[in-house]
Amino acid sequence: MGKFVAYYRVSTAKQEQSGLGLQAQKQAVLNYVSGKGTILEEFTEIETGTRKKRRIEIYKAIALAKREKAILVVGKLDRLSRDVEFTSALFNGGVEFVCCDNPTANKLTIQLLSVIAEHEAEAISKRIKEALAVKKEKLKRGDFTNKDGSIMKPVKGKVRLGNPNGFGAFQRLGVEKIKYNARSNKANLQAIDIINGARKDGLTFQQIADKLNGLQYKTRKGNKYRPMQVLRLWQTSFKKKSEEETIKA
Repeated sequence: MGKFVAYYRVSTAKQEQSGLGLQAQKQAVLNYVSGKGTILEEFTEIETGTRKKRRIEIYKAIALAKREKAILVVGKLDRLSRDVEFTSALFNGGVEFVCCDNPTANKLTIQLLSVIAEHEAEAISKRIKEALAVKKEKLKRGDFTNKDGSIMKPVKGKVRLGNPNGFGAFQRLGVEKIKYNARSNKANLQAIDIINGARKDGLTFQQIADKLNGLQYKTRKGNKYRPMQVLRLWQTSFKKKSEEETIKA
């Protein structure tokens, strides 16, 4: 009998609680695994709907599947296939996987989907930049009309792009905000989760760095991990909770 690790994704916590979408994914996985083996663990990614999407559970699922030599079962591929990070993680994960809604998908399929997703992301970025350029030209001409017909409100006598109210309290933290962003960085968050688990298992910082590099994790700047970086992230994990509470206050 085989071993499986299940991965699901829902858009919001409300959807998870209501079972909307998640239950269908779980049922698809159960149908596939039935008679083939057992599910070692299930991982559910919950999207917040914000721009800062953090993929944490997919890396934990891949790490477990790799460690246990299990098959990663993805509950739903159709929407995820447009997610650059997801397809890259799945392609580079080095584990056997199966997608319940696309059982014929293989590593080549995922690679192609990743390329397409990357292209779509670049196209969206280009359209946004072009739209901003058009907006700036309109401002230069003295046209302050928004797309919805409303008029942009001046702040201190000037009309500008972005939030008309300027920086909020969170952005005014300056250097502290930059530090917070570094500690809340997607790559760092994913690594911290692995680091904490590895430290509990008694691994040294060098061994953890080797583990992260073996799983193809990258630092915030896209480099390989070194023991000192692992140590700093490990120390950061103890400060993160209190720091978040300070920023919210």
